[in-house]
Amino acid sequence: MQKQNRDDVLRRLKSVEGHVRGVAKMVEEGDVTYAEVVQQTTAIFSAIRRINTVILKDFVEERAEQDGASEELIRDLFKAIDRVTK
Repeated sequence: MQKQNRDDVLRRLKSVEGHVRGVAKMVEEGDVTYAEVVQQTTAIFSAIRRINTVILKDFVEERAEQDGASEELIRDLFKAIDRVTK
């Protein structure tokens, strides 16, 4: 994984970790509605999807460059990843 992407993934993972701790604290304290918990867990899922997008794009770019793929093919693959990870 490229250093920039690795740093981005680690930053995002730490953010998700903090978010999960925050939701756990909300639930432990009990002063929260079901809707609020679901809203927060949905945000966590979205953050994880974004992490997966960064990882997949890094993988595609690395492999495509190794195999001599064109920039156009890489862009098309990135578009496909964006469509399925939203």
